[in-house]
Amino acid sequence: MKNKIAIIVIVFSAICQAQSFKGSFDLKISQERSSGNRHTDSISYFFGEDKTSIIIRTGGNQPDLQLIFNPTDSIITGLFETNGKKGGYILPMNEKYWPTMKYATGEKDIVSNSELNHTERKKDINSYITHEVSCSNDKMEATFWIAEEIELSLTQVMAYQFVGSGKEGEDIKIIADCGIKGLALYTNLFDKQRNSTIILQIVNLSTEIDSEIFNTEGHELMDMRDQ
Repeated sequence: MKNKIAIIVIVFSAICQAQSFKGSFDLKISQERSSGNRHTDSISYFFGEDKTSIIIRTGGNQPDLQLIFNPTDSIITGLFETNGKKGGYILPMNEKYWPTMKYATGEKDIVSNSELNHTERKKDINSYITHEVSCSNDKMEATFWIAEEIELSLTQVMAYQFVGSGKEGEDIKIIADCGIKGLALYTNLFDKQRNSTIILQIVNLSTEIDSEIFNTEGHELMDMRDQ
């Protein structure tokens, strides 16, 4: 039990040190393949004092999925609603169920086999003065518009999407290898392996957050920690 408590404290401390941003925003992800096919997703992020939550907006007939990350209790709670019935599950917060946890803590947000170019160009995005950084490696070519004063990196933001046993999250490595600090409010990325262009855009950025977003009341939760 003592070892378990120590692990929880270490994980919670690492996540708190990795990002101190408090607030919310939406991340729009647009992907266009060489065939001309386009796909757009939207994910809402909420960074509180001691919890983080994302809402994956699937669209169509699929229900939205909310994930709540609670480092204090070392759990990840998934919430959804289908035909008026509120359900969900509780997962242990570990590398099996959250393989990209090391990126959320900033542990893997380092430069590796990439060429960086900090240009003189600046752009006003969401009332933040961003500057342009380009990154190139064997897997991608990307341009990032960085707001350095926001203590959160794009790698950390993307890391919260890869929850579920079997999801390795290797796609995040091509961004993590750039090791860029500060939040990229706009990213244009060309994936050499898939021959596709991906636009990552952060909108509705706010330093306000409603604590009710972390409320799980009314949901029937399946505890999967013992499975």
